[in-house]
Amino acid sequence: MALDVAIQLVNYRTRAHLEECLPDVLADAPGARVLVLDNASGDDLSALAARHPEVEFVTADRNLGYGAGHNLLAARHDAGALLFLNPDTRFVERRTVERLLAALGGDVVAVGPQLVSGDGSWDPRDHGELHGFRARVAQAAGASHYRRRDAPADAAWVSGAACLVSRRAFDAVGGFDPAFFLYKEEEDLFLRMRRAGGRVLYLPSVRVRHDEGAVASREAHMPDSAARFADKHIRSGLQRRVMPRVHRAVAVWGGRWDRLRGLAR
Repeated sequence: MALDVAIQLVNYRTRAHLEECLPDVLADAPGARVLVLDNASGDDLSALAARHPEVEFVTADRNLGYGAGHNLLAARHDAGALLFLNPDTRFVERRTVERLLAALGGDVVAVGPQLVSGDGSWDPRDHGELHGFRARVAQAAGASHYRRRDAPADAAWVSGAACLVSRRAFDAVGGFDPAFFLYKEEEDLFLRMRRAGGRVLYLPSVRVRHDEGAVASREAHMPDSAARFADKHIRSGLQRRVMPRVHRAVAVWGGRWDRLRGLAR
């Protein structure tokens, strides 16, 4: 039976990664709808489209960015769940999509796997912590606190490189904010979903490989995205001036404390 999920990928000069990613996706979720948007990258995907006629290829007339690109693809189908994937991801385990779908439902409106590098090491930016002092300070500063987890946990957000989202919840908050061109768009989306009463689940029992940095550098786009996030979600001018400094200090001292505890073990 086909899974009620649409798998969406946005391509921008990542054809080589896409050529490796698509066979994994098609083998893992046979019958699922798969859509690829070329974000006016100039990549010639015609050979790939011919090789995979079951995949729907769409071309944008300009580079829409990550979130707006996924909004465009989501408008082309009515699947009950949307799996957002970067072309630089690879499935490393069987039944990846099925296991993520099994965790979605009830008040869980989004699920993200553990992201790992090519050598299997954990990518710390695969989710943002929701609970705890350091997490609360980070959120108040418009930032994130990262922590290794090996058991499922509620999260502030999970990485847009690989995440499964309820269509109902996605539509209810209006999808991605297209004002975020790249980075922090998932943090904004999942914050709005949580404020609407949903839960975001980090599921480290499912692993996905992510070749971080293949899409675009953080330095090129993060400053504008961070400013947009702060403008949207941190209304107090005093909080915007003070909390980033507090967060940096807490992160430094918290890191030192973590290293001391590690040495004491």
